[in-house]
Amino acid sequence: MHLTFISLPSAAKKMELPHPIDFAGPGPYEERKIELTEAWGKFKAKELWFDGACVIQSETILKEPCTVNITCNSFCWLMNFVLAGDLTVTLPDVKSIPITEGSYHTYYTPAFNAGVTLKRSARMLTICLTRKFISKLMGNDAIKLSLSDNARLVTTGNYNHTRLQAIIKEILEAGHPGFIRRIFLESKILELLSIQLHQAETKAATKGFSKDDVARLQEAKQIIAQNLQTPCSLIELARKTGLNDFKLKKGFKTLFGHTVFGYLFELRMDNAYRLLQDGKSVSEVAEVIGYKNPHHFTAAFKKKFGFLPSQVAKMAG
Repeated sequence: MHLTFISLPSAAKKMELPHPIDFAGPGPYEERKIELTEAWGKFKAKELWFDGACVIQSETILKEPCTVNITCNSFCWLMNFVLAGDLTVTLPDVKSIPITEGSYHTYYTPAFNAGVTLKRSARMLTICLTRKFISKLMGNDAIKLSLSDNARLVTTGNYNHTRLQAIIKEILEAGHPGFIRRIFLESKILELLSIQLHQAETKAATKGFSKDDVARLQEAKQIIAQNLQTPCSLIELARKTGLNDFKLKKGFKTLFGHTVFGYLFELRMDNAYRLLQDGKSVSEVAEVIGYKNPHHFTAAFKKKFGFLPSQVAKMAG
């Protein structure tokens, strides 16, 4: 795998970054710092890679707007998160895409070739995954690309105030040594991938729903989360959101992967686990999450996790 950065105002200024095949290396991971200085400013990046994945933290400090051409000579699955700044990306046979702070784009391409125009200083987190890495997770048939295929967008959106934002922070601040750091980073990359693939599936599944329906279903989800102690009945929830009973049940399952009461159960159990870890008693937790009978809560908790709630404090210690 070979990355090339070319500053278009001065095409002679070229920076080539060779990588081993599939980002393989002798140790738990490999690291490299890179820097390109030009009349328009400075480009700096820190790379960390291990088998199948490369994490790049980059910063561009501008004196004036500029365009840089970035190419990669092999397949890559890219997750790009804009931490600061504004830029425009131009891909072959694809119209220019304006990208703003807080946004992310995930796509894959048989070979990357893009012009990146920066309007002001910017910081980005980019994660590049190889075909081998993706195929190991989703199978060889998951990605059907010929050499003539262009980049294909998987999902896009804004990561602020979402779980994605927390994961990005954890990746940027990861300071574990050796194999622990590699395992930690790989787990976070897989979590990012899982969330984004779920988002892509959800968007595909909601094609039969209007924007108003989706907004009302999101409202139903919030109402459930805010009323764990005294949950609404389906009829009450439908009335509060303005959805009919059929659309509420079918739409909720399609959009969120759970029935209304299945989602309520998951929220209750997750909250219960956190409260037990904080040292709350079983009876206190049962009351907080809406179980009148602690024995019923205990049975539900064991069904979910496979052990009694009274054992959580001992496991934490």
